[in-house]
Amino acid sequence: MNDAKSDPRVRRVAISPGSVSVLETARHDRPAGWSRLQVLACGVCGTDLHLLHGMKMPAGAAYPVYPGHEVAARILEADPDADLPPGTTVILHPLLPCGACDPCKTGREHQCASGEMLGIHRPGGLSDELIWRSDRLVAVDDLDPLLAALLPDAVATAYHAVKRAALPPGGKLAVIGAGGVGTNVLRISRALDPSSQAVAVVHSDSTARRIAGLGFPIVQGLAGAGRAVRELAGSMDTVIDFSGAAAAPSEALRMLRRGGRLVLGAILDEKVALATTYTGLVTREIEIVGSYASTLSDLRAVAEMAMSGKLPLDGLVSHVIDLDNAPDALDILEQRPPGMVRVVVKP
Repeated sequence: MNDAKSDPRVRRVAISPGSVSVLETARHDRPAGWSRLQVLACGVCGTDLHLLHGMKMPAGAAYPVYPGHEVAARILEADPDADLPPGTTVILHPLLPCGACDPCKTGREHQCASGEMLGIHRPGGLSDELIWRSDRLVAVDDLDPLLAALLPDAVATAYHAVKRAALPPGGKLAVIGAGGVGTNVLRISRALDPSSQAVAVVHSDSTARRIAGLGFPIVQGLAGAGRAVRELAGSMDTVIDFSGAAAAPSEALRMLRRGGRLVLGAILDEKVALATTYTGLVTREIEIVGSYASTLSDLRAVAEMAMSGKLPLDGLVSHVIDLDNAPDALDILEQRPPGMVRVVVKP
């Protein structure tokens, strides 16, 4: 890449429904309170694929979009009084909350109705550089940018889901769907409470081998997984589903103990099917909660865990693609070849 100071053109991935391309655009101006960032790595996730498929846009956003919300970068320019100076390697929290609404004031900034998302409302990290508000950056100088790029979504989202799970000390957790986010749920639960027990429900042989290699017991195949998990490890305190499979919530209910909690984390516009009755839910006092995105404090927590070595990130990146070939990254995500965990684009 040419030096950003001498070349005013910036490569960016642009997505419209059914179309993805790499364009050259002018640099954006940097407002006060914002930092100019050289992208070091950017993860590609399901949201980017949904954009390509023409997902309904949130209020304030429109096609074409310039995607990429899992970003590790180096600060090129910042205000003189900024907390993080030029040269600092950072990760970006992908949400810009308003800071004034009730959710923002009560620690639920990720539920801000007028919040903006990196890579949807504003140009994202599938690019040579971008600008982002300085107070939404977290320093990660000790981490490999290829791995650090996954912290803002694949890891922080998993951390938020583990918090929502409210697993008791030494509790039992089942994770349905052990891709990038699900794998991090397993690792985070172990890091936060080594006495806890976690079981993974997986689909493919390659995922089964990978998760077993991390030391977690597995059940392969969703059909009958409720009974299989109980036979393997007993009834679960919590089940977290990131698979989005139609049968997952019903199988999850079969895994849970009385008073157990089901956490749903997949973003889908499908109706939730539960193979039970009102009586089945009420008499067992089953809790069903959603888990969405993360907060800045979640991101800071996982960054600290990763930099301390408490949370290993090895094995999370399976494919690295050059920015000029970014459309290939979306193809890989679409095809989900054996062994795929997370795809990262490196300018």
